[in-house]
Amino acid sequence: MSLCASVSLPPAEFRLATVLGAQPGVRVEAERVVPLDSQVMPYLWITGLDAEDGIERLRADPDVVAAELLAASDDGLLVSVDWAADHPLLAALANGDASLLRGVGTADGWRLSLRFPNRDRLADCYRECSAAGVSLTVEQIHTAAWSVEGSHGNVLTDVQRETLLAALDGGYFAVPRTTTLQDLAREFDVSDTAISQRIRRGVARLLSAELAEDDRRNPPPVSPE
Repeated sequence: MSLCASVSLPPAEFRLATVLGAQPGVRVEAERVVPLDSQVMPYLWITGLDAEDGIERLRADPDVVAAELLAASDDGLLVSVDWAADHPLLAALANGDASLLRGVGTADGWRLSLRFPNRDRLADCYRECSAAGVSLTVEQIHTAAWSVEGSHGNVLTDVQRETLLAALDGGYFAVPRTTTLQDLAREFDVSDTAISQRIRRGVARLLSAELAEDDRRNPPPVSPE
């Protein structure tokens, strides 16, 4: 049975140092469900940098062969990346037949959620990382079904999840409100418009997933005709 593993790495193992160290609050998120084959993590979301600076820093990183800006919005930058072929972490993941479910990098390090065909492939990947001197820490292992049934864990992007949690904890959804869009915008160092869009898009995703799940749990009666 396939399984999922949550792993973490210190900043030095998979740096993007020129990007993540640019200024406080910069965040890199890998596009979801990307097969780890010859094109490892080809698409990234970058928040906290403008387009010109983000692309310039990406292209200067020793782990990156080429980078191209695909889209830019208040939510961040979508870029395509060609990685250095000899990177030991990416090679170990590809050799382990891993699929990337989630990947987030900050100045504090990287957190990856990975799916492996079985436990042996995860063990092979871990051993290859260890042999190459990559400090891969496996924090949690569970079967793939654990996060599939009855959960909206993969509905939100990490940025949307973090924003909604901050809004909920801060009292944005309380009556009366105890925090404002301006407060949240200052916390995330983005514009009021960007925070508003994140909240609306995140809530829309959650509602769509929940209502669709209700339809599956309570299907309409089938006409006998």
